[in-house]
Amino acid sequence: MQRSRLAEAYARLTRREKDVLAWVAEGKANAEIGEILATRTRTVAKHLEHIFTKLGVESRTAAARIAFEVMRTRGSPSRRPPKQAKRKRNR
Repeated sequence: MQRSRLAEAYARLTRREKDVLAWVAEGKANAEIGEILATRTRTVAKHLEHIFTKLGVESRTAAARIAFEVMRTRGSPSRRPPKQAKRKRNR
């Protein structure tokens, strides 16, 4: 996929999908991302399904590569994922 198409595909992601993708690029598992973003693991998996579809990829690695490529071509320093949200425990 050429760079302009990568950027267009990345731009179609929602803010939350970009947050999830940033954490995937940091090497976090779905359960860890769920804890960080104060959401369920299944919700993270659903976001990843949407990310894969929008980016036209089939793996976490391929999606993370696109994120890195888009950030690199935009000239931005490597983006740190958002700060961890405090999660309320209702157990």
